Amino acid sequence: MVSPNKEAFVKVWPRCFLVFLGIVEVIAAIVLIFTEFGNVASNFWTTNVFAGGWCGLIMIVHFFGLFVAACCSPSPSAAFRAVVITIIALVACGTLIGFDAYFIATPSACLLTSSCSTNAVSTSSFSYYFQQSFFSAFNSLSAFKGYTQSQAKFLFQTIQLSVGSLCFVLCIVYLVIYYVSRGKASDKVLPSTNQPSSYAPPSGARSQQPQYGPPSQRAPQPAPGQAAGKTNKRY
Repeated sequence: MVSPNKEAFVKVWPRCFLVFLGIVEVIAAIVLIFTEFGNVASNFWTTNVFAGGWCGLIMIVHFFGLFVAACCSPSPSAAFRAVVITIIALVACGTLIGFDAYFIATPSACLLTSSCSTNAVSTSSFSYYFQQSFFSAFNSLSAFKGYTQSQAKFLFQTIQLSVGSLCFVLCIVYLVIYYVSRGKASDKVLPSTNQPSSYAPPSGARSQQPQYGPPSQRAPQPAPGQAAGKTNKRY
């Protein structure tokens, strides 16, 4: 595939749609970070690897990559840098989806430390007081009144799983857009050839034959485009 130049690439690059994708991604990243905060506050020790936090940060970085490629410096190089970030974001979203699916299926899973089950029921650590303060504010909302610890974690992890799947799909959409746009731009660029073009003499021009001998013995040549007169005439 011929590498496209900047002008051909920008003409087929859907900048407005990429801005829309970036806005959706940054909203999704904020939701991931806030749901991770709720997940940690509900119970710091069980079903927790802080996946929503670091995945949300990676999606924010991906948003900046899309913003640069769509608005600040639309070019094949900027778009390719966003592709690299997209691949990292795909891995992060896939990991988030896997962890959340596992935690929803196993609500008592403990991965942080071997003693997290003991720490989860302890009333002398900072996480316990933070958890009590969070539930006091969380249960004061009419929509979440009476929510238990397991119900709150299930709610936050379900939201994370849905938003992480959305981010995964958005990353795939960007990869499709990039390679389709690159293909269209490359089709508009013709490879240069170094073969000399054939020269056709203009119509009416007479071929000049080389003549030898001194100038006084050379036959006179007619003017270009003038037909030679006939040599046999009748008198």
